[in-house]
Amino acid sequence: MRALILHGPGDLRLEEVPEPVAGVGDVLLQVEVALTDGTDLKAYRRGHPVLLGPLPSPFGHEACGIDLASGRRVVVANSAPCGACPACTRGQETLCESLLPLLNGAYAELLLVPERIARRNLLPVPPGLAPDVAAMAEPLACCLHGIEVAGVERGDTVAVVGLGPIGLMLCACVADAGGRPVGVGSRPERRALATSFGAVPAEPEGADVVIEAAGTVEAWERALRLVRPGGTVLAFGGLPRDARVQLDPYRIHYEEVRLLGAFHHTPRHFRAALAFLASGAFPFERLVTHQVGLEGVAGLLDDPPRDYLKAAVRP
Repeated sequence: MRALILHGPGDLRLEEVPEPVAGVGDVLLQVEVALTDGTDLKAYRRGHPVLLGPLPSPFGHEACGIDLASGRRVVVANSAPCGACPACTRGQETLCESLLPLLNGAYAELLLVPERIARRNLLPVPPGLAPDVAAMAEPLACCLHGIEVAGVERGDTVAVVGLGPIGLMLCACVADAGGRPVGVGSRPERRALATSFGAVPAEPEGADVVIEAAGTVEAWERALRLVRPGGTVLAFGGLPRDARVQLDPYRIHYEEVRLLGAFHHTPRHFRAALAFLASGAFPFERLVTHQVGLEGVAGLLDDPPRDYLKAAVRP
């Protein structure tokens, strides 16, 4: 079968590889569509401390496909917590000691889902939900987890710094939670799109909650400047391990600003995300701006068009 294999930063190759064979409890998917995302873009350009295993590595982790054993259309998350380690028993499933390795390989004709993931995080796609939209369940689950960590409450003004696909999803999640999302920064066309996801483009001062969704040092520092005394900053976008952010200790100590992090998702959030997508409450389909085959992924990541948000990759 054909599959994209990442050999190193900037070195993504379309190769013929052996077809995977399902073991007991495993599920073999025929990939209908895989979606590109910002995490894959970062991993392609500079590597990633968590997403990928040893290189060369299969690539891609947002997928919708057909379970070859049952014929069902399904979506799959890229991990599943064990439920038994200390982190899981504390209710911190995103920190599960057995979370890794994450599932990669969605940019391929076939994807083997191991039993440990298939058992907890393989879900049937609701009737009428397009595969391109269903495949967003994984990143949207991360956003729902982030909103929960940040403690967004009804009536809160929530500034979202960065209006890429994740930032726009976060705006929708804030609005769904009863908050008032404000889109900060980004290009004019993305600020215009923010209104479709419940947000008002602005430069707020003194927001109750600020969510960093751009994954840059500058955005982290900007988020800390925008929050009100006693408010919360959520560091959502990951940075390289050697990155360093300058914090104002006065704000943290004397103004009691809380700085929190949010990583990944849980089975509960994955299920909620799929239901959210199926509700049709927001036009998530507008986040898919491009269509490519496997052979077009590397070029797209090398030089994304200005209007690019997410691409549907069809093997």
